[in-house]
Amino acid sequence: MKLRNYIWDFDGTLFDTYPVMLQALRQVMKNYSIEYDGDLEDFIKRYSIRKFADDYANVSFLESYHQVEHELQKMPKFYPEIPAILKNIVVQGGQNFVLSHRDHTTFEYLGNSKKFFTEIITSEENFARKPNPEALNYLIDKYGLERAETIMVGDRPLDIEAGKNAGILTLLLDENNIFGNIADRKIRKWSEF
Repeated sequence: MKLRNYIWDFDGTLFDTYPVMLQALRQVMKNYSIEYDGDLEDFIKRYSIRKFADDYANVSFLESYHQVEHELQKMPKFYPEIPAILKNIVVQGGQNFVLSHRDHTTFEYLGNSKKFFTEIITSEENFARKPNPEALNYLIDKYGLERAETIMVGDRPLDIEAGKNAGILTLLLDENNIFGNIADRKIRKWSEF
């Protein structure tokens, strides 16, 4: 069966926002005198910045992080191949959706490319966070999406787990090849899409 419905994660999937996210995280860690000896990028890709705050800091740390990240993240760019991929999906009769843990800035960053998306879900809709499939099931039910024609596209295990929990296919962008074969399909760069 042909894939028709693509549900995209935002950070690290559509946009390469991780360098600035890491910069903001390190800045706030310094402000809070928090040290972490492990690989910080690996931690946030495996889990999340929220889990980092839960494990090593507190709620005010997370609020400070979001403020600093918003100040530093000046108009991030799509991965170069993404606009053509999104347009091609729509031209071929498919649909794109966004499922992001990011707030309303998702809309700002998408800019004119919002036209390629049927619906954009951010943290402000208050669905359970991935890997819970609540938001995916909402999209599937609302738009009558066939699960066999629908794929969750992300860069972290929790994106893949959410897709599997919703009973849909999964695609993992794993640029550093750190997660093994956890998805139905894995690529290291968008030119392989």
